[in-house]
Amino acid sequence: MLRGKTVAKKSSESILSQLLNNIPDVAVQGYQLDGTTFYWNEASERLYGYPASEALGANLADLIIPQRDREAFSRRMAQLRDGIRLPPSEILNLRHRQGHLITVHSSHVMVRHGENDLRLYCMDVDITARSRDQERLWEAVRGGNVGLFEWRPNGEVYLTPELKAQMGYRDDEMDNDLEVWRSLIHPDERDTGIQQFEQYTRQPEGRFRVEIRMRHKTDGWRWILYQASPVYGPDGRLIKILGSSLDINDRKQAEEKSERLAYAVEQSPSVVVITNTDGVIEYVNQHFCNVTGFSREDVLGQRTGMLSFEGKNADKYASIRETLSKGGTWEGEFNNRKQSGEPYWEMARIAPIRNSRGDVTHYIKLAEDISDKRALTERLEYLAFHDPLTGLPNRTLMLDRIGQAIVQARRDRHILAVVFIDLDDFKVVNDSLGHAQGDQLLIQVGQRLRALLREGDTIARFGGDEFILLLSRLKHVDGVIPVIEKLQDILSSPVTLASHQVRVTASIGIALCPADSDRPDELVRHADAAMYRAKSEGRRCYHFYTQELDAALQERMELDQAMRHALERGEFHLVYQPRVDLISGRVLSLEALVRWRHPVWGMVSPGRFIPLAEQTGFILTLGPEILRQACEQIHIWKARGIPTVPVAVNLSAREFRQPDVFERIMGALSTAGLEASDLEIEITESAAMSSVDQTIRTLTQLNDRGVCVSIDDFGTAYSSLNYLKRLPVHAIKIDQSFVSDMREDPAAHPEDAAIIRAIIGLGQTLGMTVIAEGIENQVQRDFLIEHGCPQGQGYLFSRPVPAGEVERLLGVGGVGG
Repeated sequence: MLRGKTVAKKSSESILSQLLNNIPDVAVQGYQLDGTTFYWNEASERLYGYPASEALGANLADLIIPQRDREAFSRRMAQLRDGIRLPPSEILNLRHRQGHLITVHSSHVMVRHGENDLRLYCMDVDITARSRDQERLWEAVRGGNVGLFEWRPNGEVYLTPELKAQMGYRDDEMDNDLEVWRSLIHPDERDTGIQQFEQYTRQPEGRFRVEIRMRHKTDGWRWILYQASPVYGPDGRLIKILGSSLDINDRKQAEEKSERLAYAVEQSPSVVVITNTDGVIEYVNQHFCNVTGFSREDVLGQRTGMLSFEGKNADKYASIRETLSKGGTWEGEFNNRKQSGEPYWEMARIAPIRNSRGDVTHYIKLAEDISDKRALTERLEYLAFHDPLTGLPNRTLMLDRIGQAIVQARRDRHILAVVFIDLDDFKVVNDSLGHAQGDQLLIQVGQRLRALLREGDTIARFGGDEFILLLSRLKHVDGVIPVIEKLQDILSSPVTLASHQVRVTASIGIALCPADSDRPDELVRHADAAMYRAKSEGRRCYHFYTQELDAALQERMELDQAMRHALERGEFHLVYQPRVDLISGRVLSLEALVRWRHPVWGMVSPGRFIPLAEQTGFILTLGPEILRQACEQIHIWKARGIPTVPVAVNLSAREFRQPDVFERIMGALSTAGLEASDLEIEITESAAMSSVDQTIRTLTQLNDRGVCVSIDDFGTAYSSLNYLKRLPVHAIKIDQSFVSDMREDPAAHPEDAAIIRAIIGLGQTLGMTVIAEGIENQVQRDFLIEHGCPQGQGYLFSRPVPAGEVERLLGVGGVGG
């Protein structure tokens, strides 16, 4: 039975072989998957020139595959062995036995001969000799059937109407001329495009492809894709090049738009990260690399978790996943880490990317590095509640802490104390050593006070040289005293500032809760009032609050308000005290002094309102008014023909430190129409020494314009003779305290007498006039004359008098002694 089947099978194969041999125009071959030929019909002999006896057993590659296509053939056979199917049919250029190429239409079929024996059958039809129209049609199929062209080695060119239409021309409007076509290429691509095509005509291997812009008849420049393939004759020589053209302008514009968008994303100042739906990073832009320090190679293919900062965003990541799982967009701030490991803050927006069907395929994160903004915000928040110089809590934070402590004290039935600390004579240190050293003093004081704190206590700087100490959880009032004494001790230790050592003391006021108040602002106000009482009693004192102190503080506030109203109502006026030649009594100059006549209080003592004006800054408003009145009065005297002398006006330290002080003085003189010699300026010794370089600049400007300057209260403040000799000053005034203390007997007060003699000698040495203040009797006058002091002022000669009485003094020409 088996033998019968075998005979039948061989009979069928014989019949099939006869049939295939008798198909006249179809060359049939059979190949094993390693390329070995096992079947070769007679049509294959005619088509490829190999007899069956030579072809059978040979390899396909050696028979009909051109040398240039061997690698591609090897890949195809490998694909067949891997089970990848070939196209059912295709156009191929195969090699004849004599070497020329033959174009065939080849159909393929795979036939299984046994369980593991799969073989390839090819049926080839020679299409080399088909007509030109068939070739054009086939190239149109390959090229997209849009536009066709043909080039022959003899230079003949054919352009189809469709190709011409792509450039806006009818068939009869454009010649079939290569030069005409070339002239339409964009100048930027003309040379390159022509060179590429000419090179292809010389070596037509593979497929020609170029994208260039062509000038449209009416629509500017349009992008055209040209593709071409060579056609060879039976002898293997190039017959022609057939090509197609395709208008790709819309695609190019879309690509350019995409490129612009891609460039914008790449150059974006935002961090851009794109992941797939599993959180695997597929794209990061350059700004991401700049911000994080990661390279693209570091992160591409990694999960976003590698960027998280020590898991601190777990809650936010859960929120992100929940939002994105619902198709939403998440926005917020969180920490990520840089390549160095340090954290940075991101403000991020994470959104899904959907395809045309609406399916989420990716996620995109747009983020901004807000580390600097965050740090600035935190810094601003810090500064809102802390003093920038000392780092201590400020007024706002302290009031909040006091409020919290009051609630705690009420609940626990404890006492708390608010301690107001004001440094004694800080202004002297600030004026003599400069603001920079004053700031260093405040910093060191703050550090010492902080070291004093117990748990639950707070120290704050309220401004200037004022500090507040909150003592909480006190069982008895007596518990405040040891803290105050310790505070005084810790402050009294010398403070080193540059080359100076400074000893600091403080005036301290204490207010208690609940005894004095249970409101934060009132406790601070009461402690402030107690501090002022302590300061009035001398250095290094402390005082507890009483209701009488509150009344004094209220009076101080009323006085401040009244001063400001007084300026508006013109209640301030000037009086003038003559400065005389001590020997002749002749009036040499006048000192302008401000007085305040209140409609209810009457005359208010300068000693009462001037210090307050200095403390509150009101002096910066009052000072210009004094200068204006003095200049105006000099102008009135001159206009009336009264012989005038220079008038000296005092400038406070705060006024003298104003950057426009020189311009303000010269402006007042100009407005009143006065000469510079009509006015003198007096500044205190401490004001002159507060910022020596600025003082020298200002005094030099005044001196150069002819305004004389005197140093008032000389000998009462710290002063460097090295600096003093550099100041363009024409006079120094001996402070009245030294003169007054001699009373009727200079010999009984040798210290004061010695200081006066020293100042006189210093003035003579430096070439400065010396003026003594506070001369009240003949003994003082004679002592001053005896030791060479030429000028003075005081009650012995005249009290400060109104402008009308000054006219009498000037008219007489002198005052009695």
